[in-house]
Parts: sequence; structure tokens; C-alpha cells
Amino acid sequence: MFVTVSDEKLNEVKSLIPRLQEISGVEIHYDDKNKFFEIDPKTQNSYEALKVVSVIKALGLGFSIDDALRLMSDEYQLDVIDLKISLGSNPDLIRRVKGRIIGEAGKAKRIIQEYTSVIISIYDHYVAMIGTYDQLSIARKAIDMLIEGREHNTVYKYLDKAEEELVRYFSKNRLNNIK
Repeated sequence: MFVTVSDEKLNEVKSLIPRLQEISGVEIHYDDKNKFFEIDPKTQNSYEALKVVSVIKALGLGFSIDDALRLMSDEYQLDVIDLKISLGSNPDLIRRVKGRIIGEAGKAKRIIQEYTSVIISIYDHYVAMIGTYDQLSIARKAIDMLIEGREHNTVYKYLDKAEEELVRYFSKNRLNNIK
């Protein structure tokens, strides 16, 4: 498996390689000539190698080392939205939509993170999220709504409703497990 990161993130990723190898049991090599990391599962489960790929991608997308390492857990996933795919390559449109996702003084991003417990990084033309499956699906929909041009208040109402549904769902399941 191969993964690349920007030159500015290269040293950060390289510094984490020994720790990642120890945690995962996979071999990680950097090819200086072609500028990519090769992840070899050796005799380990390929799933561990996929987790390492996700950690390296997350670092390349602007997440901190601690946040990226959450991806070594089975509970967390990385979800990435490429705004160039959604919007085309118009830099003004991408900048405007990134501004909508961040919100005034970071308000929209902060609210989405607080409601969903998802960690969001907006880097270059990517919006990346780390969280559990349920959390990611809600955060992804909220961000998609902002990309589509929905009002911030509409998105906040959606988050309110989604949070209530999740609480109700988990409360119901907890009661069913007790019986």
C-alpha cells in the first residue's frame, strides 16, 4: 500500500514512523525518489496496514498526531470531502464554501464538532473528519448541507434533531440490553 503527503508534512510523518510500526506491527518505508510511503503488513492483518494508511493521510490533511492516532482504534474512521470534486476547480468558489464551513470566527465548524464529537480539519481543498461511524454520518450531512448552500440555522436545526435521535436510539438500546 502506498500513500503520499505534502512536503510540508513529510518530517512530521517521518517522525511518527517508529511509533506507528510499534503500534501496528507493519513495516513502513519512505521512498525518497518517488516521494511516497510504502506500508507493508508483513505477516500482520492487512487491516492494521489500512489503519496506518489512514493515520498518514490524516496527518497530511492537517490533523495533529494525537488526533490522527485515534484512527488506530477500530471505532474511529477518516472521512474526506474533496471540494474540487464537489465544486470544480474555481478557487473563489472553494474559498467561499470553506468560509461557510468554518463560519464566522469558526462558529459553524465548532458547532458541528460539538454536536457530533467529530474532529474536523480544513486543509487546502479538503474537508477531513475523524470520528465514529454514527458521528461521521451526521457531520458529513451537515457539511454537505453547507456546501449545497443551505442556511447555517437550517444546518444547526438538523444537528439538534440528529442529536436527539441519537440520544433516543442509544437510550433505547441500553434499555434493551438490560432486559
